[in-house]
Amino acid sequence: MQEVDIPLTSVRRATVDGRRPSSISLDTVSTVSGSEPSIDGDTTELERTLGLWSGMAIVIGTIIGSGIFSTPSLILTAVGSVGMSMIVWVLGAAVSVCGCIAYMELGTMLPRSGGEKEYLDTAFPWPQALMPFVFCLSSLAICSPSALAADSAVTGTYFLYAITGKSADHAEWAQRLLGVAVAVFCAFMHGFFVRTAIRLQSALTIVKVLVLLLIVLVGLGIGIKRGTNSFDGAFTGTSAHPSAYVSALFKVFFAYSGYTALNYSIDELKNPVRNLPRAALGGLLVTAILYVLSNAAYFMVLDPQTVESSSTAVAGVFFTEAFGALWGQRIVPVLIALATLGNVMCGMFSASRVVFEAAREGYLPFGHILGEISRFQSPLSALCLSCALTVVFIVTPPAGEAYAFLIDIGGYPLWLFYGLAVVGLLIMRRTHQDLQRPFKAWHIANAVTIACALFMCVVPFVKPESDSGKIPYWAAPVAALAFMVLSCAFWYAQIIVRGSLERSHHKRKTLLI
Repeated sequence: MQEVDIPLTSVRRATVDGRRPSSISLDTVSTVSGSEPSIDGDTTELERTLGLWSGMAIVIGTIIGSGIFSTPSLILTAVGSVGMSMIVWVLGAAVSVCGCIAYMELGTMLPRSGGEKEYLDTAFPWPQALMPFVFCLSSLAICSPSALAADSAVTGTYFLYAITGKSADHAEWAQRLLGVAVAVFCAFMHGFFVRTAIRLQSALTIVKVLVLLLIVLVGLGIGIKRGTNSFDGAFTGTSAHPSAYVSALFKVFFAYSGYTALNYSIDELKNPVRNLPRAALGGLLVTAILYVLSNAAYFMVLDPQTVESSSTAVAGVFFTEAFGALWGQRIVPVLIALATLGNVMCGMFSASRVVFEAAREGYLPFGHILGEISRFQSPLSALCLSCALTVVFIVTPPAGEAYAFLIDIGGYPLWLFYGLAVVGLLIMRRTHQDLQRPFKAWHIANAVTIACALFMCVVPFVKPESDSGKIPYWAAPVAALAFMVLSCAFWYAQIIVRGSLERSHHKRKTLLI
């Protein structure tokens, strides 16, 4: 990874063959330098409220969520052994670091909010805006709300654990009702109390880190004191079927997802060329270390059978075993619920920014509403849409397998666009050599990300060893692909027929400049 000093004004030279300059216009220079233009005398840009530490808090807060507190049991069940489960977590960390490095180059090369929307738009200019359009619709309608729904549901599970003392077999309606309440609360805070919400999610990030540190220290202490047999014959029962590892990796990558959070809201980050790489990579590395040590701690305290039977409340069962019923079933689960609540807050923050940018680009109907900044200095309408879609994902999946299905359906398009964004990065190195690159990703990091994306997009169609669930193994990828195909039809109606790009906020703003 090569670091290069870059004057911000050099972005002025970045133009793309006369195309609409959504991601590389003078608007980018204005926002990066801190001068925020306005239209008709009104403030039309979100404030730069995020520094290095608050940016890192968003990354850590977005990554650390329900995954580490709920998926270890599902991953162990999939791969069949403790040793392979640990390897999958380490592999997930390595692949995520490679992806993060690639996104550091993308984010500092095109320093504008929107993430993959901006990168795909620049790398794949034909057909006009098709790739970023499909990404935006998939992200705002599938990826973000499904992940937020999964996290909201787990938050509800841990609150119920604290109330009832049971790790599973809760009333489905109660879990979903609490999940809906969590999603609405997070949208409300980010909509009406922006600075308070950022402070709150930063504070909840501290809670998350403290809970993980407690897991690590307790597991290590108990493991040393009484010894553990969980790592004896660590690889006994390891699955040899490819689909088992796809299922496990989807859940591991779900737990690690979030290192791209600042790429979606870079317009709100102070000194983004400097702070984006530090906050993103620093936050990911801190989280990866805590994840691997936390999984080791689980197996130092619990035997593999107990981990598997704990369902999505493995951390609660862990603390019950370590501290007894009062602390383990009543007090610590509240802390875990608050930790996952912080994840929903960070996720809602990022998801609403994708809706906001897509609306201002002209990708969505009612763009003048969804791309509007409220008097509370928040994209309130975009937050309402993100919240509404999250609620739909909370209440509609069938009971029993809903959590795993939400992870799988949201992960499929996510990996498809991860791969395409990094392919686009390689394309732009040839087609847009004039773009300044403050960071240049290693070739091995790009290759690993693309190879992993290809693996994650192909192998879900391989039939698993057993498919006894209510939801067929192919349902999640087929549903995701079907939605993306339908998005192409919507693209034709919105972009080609209606010509919405020419009437968008960004187009009007470019003409004014």
